[in-house]
Amino acid sequence: WVSPISAVYRGVRLLEVPPNGQGITALLALNILRALGEGGGGDGAGGYLASRPWGSAAHLHVLIEVMRIAFSDTLWYVADPERATVPVAELLSMDYARARAALFSPERRNDGITRGVPSPGSCTVSFQTADAQGNAVSFVNSNYQNFGTGLVPEGCGFTLQNRGNNFALGPEDHPNLLAPGKRPYHTIIPAMAVHEDTGELFASLTNMGGFMQPQGHVQLLVNMLDYNMDPQEAVDAPRFCIHATAAQSAAFTMEAGADPSRMPERDVVQHVSIEPGVDEAVVEELRAMGHPVNIVTGGDRALFGRAQIIRRLPSGVYAGGSDHRADGSAVGF
Repeated sequence: WVSPISAVYRGVRLLEVPPNGQGITALLALNILRALGEGGGGDGAGGYLASRPWGSAAHLHVLIEVMRIAFSDTLWYVADPERATVPVAELLSMDYARARAALFSPERRNDGITRGVPSPGSCTVSFQTADAQGNAVSFVNSNYQNFGTGLVPEGCGFTLQNRGNNFALGPEDHPNLLAPGKRPYHTIIPAMAVHEDTGELFASLTNMGGFMQPQGHVQLLVNMLDYNMDPQEAVDAPRFCIHATAAQSAAFTMEAGADPSRMPERDVVQHVSIEPGVDEAVVEELRAMGHPVNIVTGGDRALFGRAQIIRRLPSGVYAGGSDHRADGSAVGF
C-alpha cells in the first residue's frame, strides 16, 4: 500500500497514486488551473473556466496547455522514489503552480514547452465500485501495449507485462534512467475524489488509456465541477488527447538511442487529437492558435481511453457513468 498524493480543485480533493505513478500529472494540471483563476482570469468563485463555454476553443486551449505544462515536468521527474529524488511536495506546491501558470498564454500555444511528449496507446481494464456507507474502490490493471512483452510462461496461458517500456535510456542523470531493481514511470493511476471540507466521497473514477489517463482525470473532473455534468455526461463528452504520433515516437527513440543527451530537451511535435462532436469552427480556431489538431474517428478513438465514474450525491444516492466507447455498464444493486 502507498499513501496517496492529492490536490484541491473547486472544493474537491483529488487523490492519486504517487510516483512512480503518473497521477501527479493530473494534480499539477489542476493546480495550474487553480493558479490561473487566482490570477484574475476567472470570475473568482467560478474558477478560470467559468467564462469559457464548454467545447469552445478557449476552454480546450486552456486544458491542452495546462496538460502540456504538467507533462513537461512529470515526464522528467516521475521515477522510482526509492532510487531517485522525486520532488513531489515541490511539484505540488501552489507557488510552483503559479510559476508554471506564467507559461500559459490565452491567445496562443506556447511552443517553448519541449521537455517530454506522451505516446499514444491503450490496453487497460478498470472498474469502480462503492457501497451504501460511502466506501469506494477505484481499480486499474494493464499488461501494457496490447499483449505486454508477448512472452507467455510455459503452461500458464497469460502474457507477461511490459511495464519496463517507460524507462528512459538517457541522459545519465535522468531520474527515470533504466537500472536494475528500479521501478519505471508507471501509467496506471486509479483515482478518488473527496470533498475537501468533510473528506466524504465525491467520486471514484478512472480513464484508462496509457498517457491519456491523467488527461482524462482532469477532463472528467472539470466536466463535473466546472460544467455541472452528471457522470454519464462527463464520460460521454468528446475528449482530447495530446501525444506524439507513433512514427514520431519510434523515430525519436532511435534518435535518442544514438544521442541520449538530447532527450531532456526533445522537441517532438505534440499532436492534439480530438473526437468528433467538437465544432469544426472550434477546431480551426485551435489550429490558428498553434495547436496541431487532428480529428480521430472510428476504432482509432481507443486513443481516448475508456472512462468510468461513480459519484456520490449529497443525498447519498449514487450516479454512475460508463463509457460508450467500450462495453462496460453502470449497474446498481
